[in-house]
Amino acid sequence: MDNFEFKFDRIVGSKVQFEVDDLDAFKKELRKGHLKFNASPADHNMISNAQRKKIYALFRDISDYTGYEEQEVKNRLKLQFSYNTGYGNFSLSNCTKELATQFIRFVIEFCFRYDIPFDSKVMENTIDAERRVFLCLVHRQCTVCGSRQGLQINHEDTVGMGNNRNHIDHRNHRLEMLCFKHHSEFHNIGAKAFADKYHFHGIKLSDKSILSLKLMSQKQMDEFDEEYKRQKELNRNG
Repeated sequence: MDNFEFKFDRIVGSKVQFEVDDLDAFKKELRKGHLKFNASPADHNMISNAQRKKIYALFRDISDYTGYEEQEVKNRLKLQFSYNTGYGNFSLSNCTKELATQFIRFVIEFCFRYDIPFDSKVMENTIDAERRVFLCLVHRQCTVCGSRQGLQINHEDTVGMGNNRNHIDHRNHRLEMLCFKHHSEFHNIGAKAFADKYHFHGIKLSDKSILSLKLMSQKQMDEFDEEYKRQKELNRNG
């Protein structure tokens, strides 16, 4: 039986009304004939039902991709997380909300690292926007929808008409990975509207990341630096 979170709504006569976090799943339990449910006051410092569902959704995605049973996926990831963080053994039924958040981040980055497809909605309210943009750039996944097809690196700071896009110092631009569909949308509605809609901005990458992504070579970086140096000298003398 699923666990549910109920939020108090109102008292009407002798009846108490609640809002349920997953109405469809709750209706399924009613159809099974389950009419009584245990409830207790929520501890806001404890793992939420939404967090728990995100975690088990990730377990299912990893299980489907790797062929391992969900329980084995769960056990291995918990063990690795505990080893990496020093948290020790913990339960997903009563751990803290903060620990659950860290564990979700750990599992998401595991999926990125091993190219395991997962529902990108799981990242919402779990990984901060800047980290999400970085991971999608490094692991080549659309920051909006998670697609790995038709990917293009978008320059949020407009390159400008007439400029040579093959001669750009990417260190001076905020970058984000988008699929063809969302890259087209970015240019159709504009940077501000796009950021307002999807709640993230591009990021400036370190030299190391730019080299790793093969956006520029060290030679190109050096050439730009020499060009900037010459311009600075000209401005000083002019």
